[in-house]
Amino acid sequence: MNTDEELIKKALANPNYLWRTIDGIQKETGLSPSIIEKILLADDDTMVSSSNNEEGEQLYTSREVYRKKASPFRRLSSILKNRGD
Repeated sequence: MNTDEELIKKALANPNYLWRTIDGIQKETGLSPSIIEKILLADDDTMVSSSNNEEGEQLYTSREVYRKKASPFRRLSSILKNRGD
């Protein structure tokens, strides 16, 4: 049986997406938004968040998916932005 964390990681690994919203993860997993948010925020070693989308929703992905799907320019840009923090 899949744990909630495994369900979320599987949703984040969906090959159709680079970034996911909590709502999108909820639709795919059936988990409550509060559980999803709690797991995403607690696992900052393997999860990445981005700016909000056009609707103002926070975007999430796993570090593994980000490394595989994000362009080299986008990854470099992220690194440079984080150095300013």
